[in-house]
Order: sequence, then structure tokens, then C-alpha cells
Amino acid sequence: MSRILTALVAVPLLLLLILKGPPWLFLALALVFALASFWELSRLASKVGWTLFAVGYPLVAFSVAAFYPGFPGFEDTAIAILLVVGLAAVFTREPSRETLGSVVATVFAILYSGALLGTVVGLRMIPPEDLGRLRIVFLLAVMMVGDAGAYYVGRTFGRSPLAPVLSPKKTVEGLGGGIVFSVATAVFLRYTSLPELALATAVGLGLSMALLGVVGDLFESLLKRSAGIKDASSLLPGHGGVLDRIDSLLFAAPFLFLYVKWAAL
Repeated sequence: MSRILTALVAVPLLLLLILKGPPWLFLALALVFALASFWELSRLASKVGWTLFAVGYPLVAFSVAAFYPGFPGFEDTAIAILLVVGLAAVFTREPSRETLGSVVATVFAILYSGALLGTVVGLRMIPPEDLGRLRIVFLLAVMMVGDAGAYYVGRTFGRSPLAPVLSPKKTVEGLGGGIVFSVATAVFLRYTSLPELALATAVGLGLSMALLGVVGDLFESLLKRSAGIKDASSLLPGHGGVLDRIDSLLFAAPFLFLYVKWAAL
């Protein structure tokens, strides 16, 4: 029940923010999600003896903001990440395997929770503004409907495990259902909101995003199982942690961002 109640409250508010909210408020929401994700990654890292550098928090914020007009671009931010983490390591740590793990894990956590989520902000900010809002709706709808389709199809018809070691409940049938629902959603939005999008392109985007979403989900499962925990945190009642909700998005959003950037959707 808590899972349903959380969704009933969060989804309408998110949709209102996307369609009516100012760009800076969308950026602020992305920053909250990114910082929470970095905190969750720090929990995972601590389970295997690594302590992420606290300087990672502002660097995560800069990584997200790098995709917002008026801030330094991501190339500058990536250089700053390496320099600042390197400086922090030299002045605060002694040589050890734990230090090496902490340095590598910190840089990864910044890019994973900050840069990948920043591409969602980038999608929103590529002009024109009205189309930017629709891109976010397209992204979230394709991923959320596909995720729901995979869950219910897998629960009803699932027989063949997809990745038993990483995610025992995922099935090949559920994957197929998720792909069908994602593609159907992309095609529906093509006819209702994005007429400039070719039908074949809508199908291709829906298929690619669905597959990348599954990989993103399994990747986060790999991280959690490596750390020996079930959920990234309990920040979202009934849903686990922030990463547990956006793991598929973190792989699909950069793909859509790059497509929009180069194909001008």
C-alpha cells in the first residue's frame, strides 16, 4: 500500500512540475535526486570498506548543473572532478587499498549519480522549451509504463529467469512485456504529442530505452548484491531508495539525450 500511496502523491506532482514549473525548479529537483543517490552510493561503498570523499557532494551538484545553461559545461566539470578528488586524496588519506578503492568509487559515484542524471536536465533545457517539457514526458512515460508492463507481465506469465544471480524475480517474459509497453507508449506519444517524430524512430527509441533500462536496473542490482544489501536505502516508502527508482532512467536518459542532441528531436 505504501508503494501505491507514494506513487499517487509523487507522479502528479512530478507531472505538474514538468509541464508547468520553471526550469530552475526542475534543476533543483534533479539536484535533490542526485545528492540522495550519491548518499546511497556512499552507503554501498561503506559496506565493502570504502569511504567516499565528502567533496563528492558539491561535485555531484556541479555535474548536474553542467547541463543547465549558464553553468560551466561538462568537459570543464569532468576535469574539476578529477583534480578535486585527487587533491582531497593527497591531503586526507594514507596509501592503502582502501584509499585506492575510495578514490575510484568516489569518481564513479559522482559520474553515475550526477552526470547521468544531469542528462535529464539537458533534455529539458535543449530548446525549444515546450518541446523540452515533452521530451521529459516522453522519457518518463516510456520508462514508467514499460516498467509497470514488465512487472505485471512477469508476475502473471513469468517462467524463464532473465538474470537469476542479479535479480531473481526478473523474467524473460517480463522483459518482453516491458518492451511491448515501452514501444506502445512511444508510438502513442508520437501520435498525440510529437508528430515530428517518425514512426520508425519512435519504435526504435522505445525499444532502445526499454533495453537500456533493463541493463540499468541490473547494473544497480549488481552494485547492491556486491555490497550485500537489498535496497539502496529506505528514503521512498514502499519503493526502497532513490537509486532503486531511477536506476533504469540513468541508462536510458543519456541515450535519449545524445539522440536529441545529434538528431535534433
